[in-house]
Amino acid sequence: MRIQWFRHGKWPKFLVTLHYYTIVSFILLVITGVALFWAPVHTVLIPYLPWILRIHILLGIVFTVTLLAPLTKLLPKGKPISRLDWWFPTVIGSAIVLTGILLWGVSIFPDSWRAPAFRWHGWFTIILGSWLIVHAFYKTLGLRYPSGSLTRRYEPERRQFLRWLGAGVGVTALVTVVDPLAILRSLVSDSPGIKPGEVAKGIPQFAEYYTVTGQYPAMKAEDYRLRVEGEVNAPQTLTLAQLEQVSKTSETVNFQCVTGWSVHNVRWSGVRIRDLARHVGMQSTAKYVHFYSFDGVYTECLTLAQADFPEVLLATHIDGYPLPVPQGYPVRLVVPDMYGYKSIKWVSRVVFSSKPITGYWEQRGYPTNAYFS
Repeated sequence: MRIQWFRHGKWPKFLVTLHYYTIVSFILLVITGVALFWAPVHTVLIPYLPWILRIHILLGIVFTVTLLAPLTKLLPKGKPISRLDWWFPTVIGSAIVLTGILLWGVSIFPDSWRAPAFRWHGWFTIILGSWLIVHAFYKTLGLRYPSGSLTRRYEPERRQFLRWLGAGVGVTALVTVVDPLAILRSLVSDSPGIKPGEVAKGIPQFAEYYTVTGQYPAMKAEDYRLRVEGEVNAPQTLTLAQLEQVSKTSETVNFQCVTGWSVHNVRWSGVRIRDLARHVGMQSTAKYVHFYSFDGVYTECLTLAQADFPEVLLATHIDGYPLPVPQGYPVRLVVPDMYGYKSIKWVSRVVFSSKPITGYWEQRGYPTNAYFS
């Protein structure tokens, strides 16, 4: 016999409270998500981003619990609900949860799922947020949806709720495993991008590949030259082969982007900055190391103390393979303890100096000291 939760034309208190918890947790998820991702906001919040990320994950857990809570109690009988109000938040909400889990458990799931999960996590949030605004507008004004199969009212059933949860799982699998958006983009765009073979070779895929110029600058290995100059005894211009002969080391470290995503246990190989400093005879007056990209725009600066850590490399390889072009081929800086924007790509010039410069992102308000832990 089914329990009669519906009384006096109202929803039971349990479901009403659940409804508000779900909405509030989603709004807070959006706020913390914007703080993590949107540059104008996270620029001023960078010192607090680790805590914001933890709060975001905690809110995601709360949202997941509230989304699944109807499974714990029998649904009310005699209170029809619009089909749209039932299936849309269930399907899209479950997709948000699942893409969030994929991003959270980056060391468990395949690397190739990370980028589409990150991309669609944001899009699903925008879609559900837009629907909530429309939903609130109709409810506030006491309006009814236009009649149709999507808005037909009927009594909710747990069996149907499970079907729509399954639909959310299916949608998530489609957009992360197949990633139709990336396929479409590759068909209509001639710009350089990530080739599928790079992932197949075992190169870890990052959630995003950023460039400050709107394109990925390309250079052949035989044409590459690294100028090392400034307050040094023996300024040099090194070919890629000569740079790799300075020293060769590997470090397995995590990579943390300022927008919230991370990649665990990336193995970078290259030349330590401390070894490069010895190779060119860095003078005692040098206190800073400047880095310049051959994209003509990107610049970065570290103190000598920051650059002297053994994990700080001019990397030429990732997981045993040459860097992909979007990853900074042929040479990029890797500063594991700092947010990714400090790890300048496509490095063509290194200058040891007694004075600092203001790097590209620092000119735009980002902190000079970008430690994330």
